[in-house]
Amino acid sequence: MTTQPKAFHMIVAAALVAMNGTAMADVLNLKMAHQWPQDEADYVIATGQKFAQEVEKRSNGQIKITMFPAESLVKAAATHTALKAGSVDLAIYPYIYSAGAIPEMNMVLLPGLWQTHEDVFKFRKSEAWKKLEEKAENYGFKTLTWIQISGGVASTKKPIHVPTDVQGMKLRAAGKYMEYALQKAGATTVSMPSSENYSALQLGLLDGMWTSSGSFGAYRINEVAKYYVSPEDYSVYYTIEPIAISMRTWKKLTPDQQKILSEVGASLEQSALEGAKHEDVRVTKLFADKGVKVEKMTLDDWKKWQAWFAQHSFEKFKKDIPNGEQLLQQAGVPAK
Repeated sequence: MTTQPKAFHMIVAAALVAMNGTAMADVLNLKMAHQWPQDEADYVIATGQKFAQEVEKRSNGQIKITMFPAESLVKAAATHTALKAGSVDLAIYPYIYSAGAIPEMNMVLLPGLWQTHEDVFKFRKSEAWKKLEEKAENYGFKTLTWIQISGGVASTKKPIHVPTDVQGMKLRAAGKYMEYALQKAGATTVSMPSSENYSALQLGLLDGMWTSSGSFGAYRINEVAKYYVSPEDYSVYYTIEPIAISMRTWKKLTPDQQKILSEVGASLEQSALEGAKHEDVRVTKLFADKGVKVEKMTLDDWKKWQAWFAQHSFEKFKKDIPNGEQLLQQAGVPAK
């Protein structure tokens, strides 16, 4: 039996270490931020987790995505600036947070713009969205997976079905354009984060509130509300919180890597839509199980709200936002 010299073994070992080091260096590690607890029962989080798993699988382990939940990497409201700077590679977050930097992005929280989840899902292919996406990419981030969510309205004194119901009430609205319209209907609006809504309703600082189905569930508003108008069939509140990538990170990727991320992102959109619908049903049941009086928004109620928002929110949007009227027309709102 021939024994190799010690020097030979040292050379082989050094070569193996070098090879392993090269292989490790070839792995692209990306950071994904979001603001919620890492609860995979939440369809938004589950979509992000599936995205990370599928990207790693399709890249044969050469792209790894680590999720940083609960604002552990960046504060939610600063997500768009972190993406712009490239300090965050990927994020799942409500695009309304970027409206200060991209005024046109106020459209994603414009009340009464859409009637059903299907309407919102179609919007992602509209000329209006193409304009918003162009603005976002010029600013510093790009959409990979469309994720949407709707919301209803919970209250303590009486159910809120139509604009006349809000007269004299203290309400937490969903965004400044809803606030403006509710004020025109005689309500007092209070701005506060979702995390404070529970105690505000409990203490009577609020009489009612709009927020997303996910936030209603996460913050247990069913424990302090007496009435809930569910968005299961129709809603005046929708927003989007996609998976986005920093343009700085995107431009560093190879064409093959970009293709993987884009294809995985698009492949998850239909299941995310079904998740949004299921969330509306799940949260409605949470309210019902606590003895809250639950009713669904009807088409007739939606039409009353939509007319009110068109008169007030839409008109303010046109005045405030560059090319706002054109954006509304591209979203399917008829010109006056």
